[in-house]
Amino acid sequence: MIKRVIIPVILVLIASIAIDIILQQTIGYVPVELAYIKILVLTCIYFVSFFSQKLRPLSAFLLILIAILTVNILTGFIQSTNYWKSTFDTTTFAGNFGSSILLKIIGILPILTILFLIFRSRNEFYLCIGDLKQKASRINWLGIKENQITWGKLAIISGLLISLGTILLTIITVTNVSEIKGLGNWLRYLPLILVLALANSFCEGLIFRSAIMATLKDELPKNQLILVAALFFGISHYYGAPGGPLGVLMSGLLGWYMCRSMYETKGFVSSLLIHAMQDVVIFSTLFLLGNFAS
Repeated sequence: MIKRVIIPVILVLIASIAIDIILQQTIGYVPVELAYIKILVLTCIYFVSFFSQKLRPLSAFLLILIAILTVNILTGFIQSTNYWKSTFDTTTFAGNFGSSILLKIIGILPILTILFLIFRSRNEFYLCIGDLKQKASRINWLGIKENQITWGKLAIISGLLISLGTILLTIITVTNVSEIKGLGNWLRYLPLILVLALANSFCEGLIFRSAIMATLKDELPKNQLILVAALFFGISHYYGAPGGPLGVLMSGLLGWYMCRSMYETKGFVSSLLIHAMQDVVIFSTLFLLGNFAS
């Protein structure tokens, strides 16, 4: 059973920023051509998959990885254009974060299109509410007992607890509390922060959970499936807050937990709630600690 997960893990490592991190840490820079090389390698494997019994079940997964990398290049190009730079004032919170989230929204459109072409039904890639009355299976290290609490309740409770942990980590241990200012201004921006948090959670949920899990759900058992998706999510946050190995570990564990909720409820909402609550805290912290014009 372990052998089945090895190839998907290797493919995720190729598609993720893992190679970028290694190159940055070893030679001090990431070659511009690396993203194109990744696409070329995965495209070659994709075509080989039509002739390989072992790789053929991974063809949809490979297609999604290629699409994600291609979208990253295209959105990066859009962001670098003079039109985009002149349209958004990145010295403001709305311009900085709004433009970033808008790029993510643009980026998920091709991914959504591919998922609909592959699966036809949005339920097949978890883009539905799901069964929030479904009781969570046992998670010993979190003290969650078998069939004791529904994911509807657990998503809210755990989302609040995770958000509290994020506050303690990002504000108390990572940053200087004395730098926090503008609480009154924060209240004025709170509706925008909520919208941005929901949009960001939706976009990342579609890419790092729905797309990965849907294209592998028939090939990997539950635990391995969740592990692959969590690995992709964790590595992507190496340059996050907090970043580095600690950021990867924390994001990976959070990703594992959210993927588990998505898998067991067969829907999007429980993981979206957990993710959005944490994003509200992160965006609020960045707002309060940032030197934005308005």
